[in-house]
Amino acid sequence: MKEQFESTLPRGRWLCAGVALICTIAFKGAIACSLGGLEREVQFPPTSTRLGSEQVISLTSWFIEQKDARRATHGIYRADILAFAIKGDADSSRKAHLRLAEIAGLLKTLSDGTSFEVETHVDELESPPTRRLERLDRLQATVQPACAKTRSCCKWIEGPAASPQQQ
Repeated sequence: MKEQFESTLPRGRWLCAGVALICTIAFKGAIACSLGGLEREVQFPPTSTRLGSEQVISLTSWFIEQKDARRATHGIYRADILAFAIKGDADSSRKAHLRLAEIAGLLKTLSDGTSFEVETHVDELESPPTRRLERLDRLQATVQPACAKTRSCCKWIEGPAASPQQQ
């Protein structure tokens, strides 16, 4: 039985490699269309609810790049921001909400008055993360591409993220 298993192992590896090759060829268009960069981690100083200047610059650059309507994503229509707090800890929850408001305010200012939604959420951890307290200081900002709303993602357009055939 062991000999039979060992003799089929190389064939299994070839099968996996063949499936991977077929998927790569079949989904070449999907692989060439990248919607990367839609998520950004925002690090706050441990005792602060205000963004530092470096974070403001970084977040602003990221957001402006993502909202460019010439990209394959056609810009963005919504941002989701996630913060963490310790369940039952009023100070932790207050800090998370103030941080969310700080980021949401910046993104709304950068939206230039266009129709733009910002959703915020605090994920409450059951107990204090004793070994990884810095997790509370990291927020996740994610933008939803406009093409997802119109179901037009990866239909090639001219612009910064145009298909290789158009460049």
